[in-house]
Amino acid sequence: MSDENELQSMPVDDLAQKCAQETQSYFHKRSNDSSYCLELFRRAIIRRDNDAWGAIYIQYQPQVERWVYRHTSFSLINQDAQDVTMQALERFLKYFTAEKFSKTESLAAILNYLQTCVNGVILDCRRKMSQAQFDQREESEERKIPDKGPSVEDFIESEELWELVKSKLKDKKEYTLVYATIILGLSSRQVLAEYPDVFHDISEIYRCSANVWARLQRDPEIRKFLKLK
Repeated sequence: MSDENELQSMPVDDLAQKCAQETQSYFHKRSNDSSYCLELFRRAIIRRDNDAWGAIYIQYQPQVERWVYRHTSFSLINQDAQDVTMQALERFLKYFTAEKFSKTESLAAILNYLQTCVNGVILDCRRKMSQAQFDQREESEERKIPDKGPSVEDFIESEELWELVKSKLKDKKEYTLVYATIILGLSSRQVLAEYPDVFHDISEIYRCSANVWARLQRDPEIRKFLKLK
């Protein structure tokens, strides 16, 4: 482990060079010393040092972009990889707070969090797209909710109701469908692309959707919870 005073007095450029070596060792599963990278991130996060953050961006932007391309849902969103990469890095800077950093002891933990930022950005893009791209046919096939019945929003308005709904689902297929369409906001075709191990074709999704929503709408406990008569 490098001397703390030496690290804190080291110029950003030298620190970034050492961190780059550490990072390469980490990705190649070789022994590495996280102290240089931790110091670089400390300056960026705790001290809000623009030079340190600039060095982090230059060093990790290519890796973040690789994660974007490898993400299983990237092909489902109409976004440029560089734009998603920038959003992920901005998300990291916003949400990886000083408190989170104080509990971090390794480069691996930081990179894992950075990768979750990639996932978060792509999921957000996917939700927005699914809302914009629902066509009328899929809406009628998937929802089939009567005017006087509970709406989609009703089912997720509270954690208690969500737990009740989950208790009414019969199997993994029904849970996957409800979670994917309501919580993630996916269309039928996106559900098929995301869960090929659960659903074999689009017609299976339509049948499952019609059955589960009709049953949930009739369920007396759910109707009582929503104060429906």
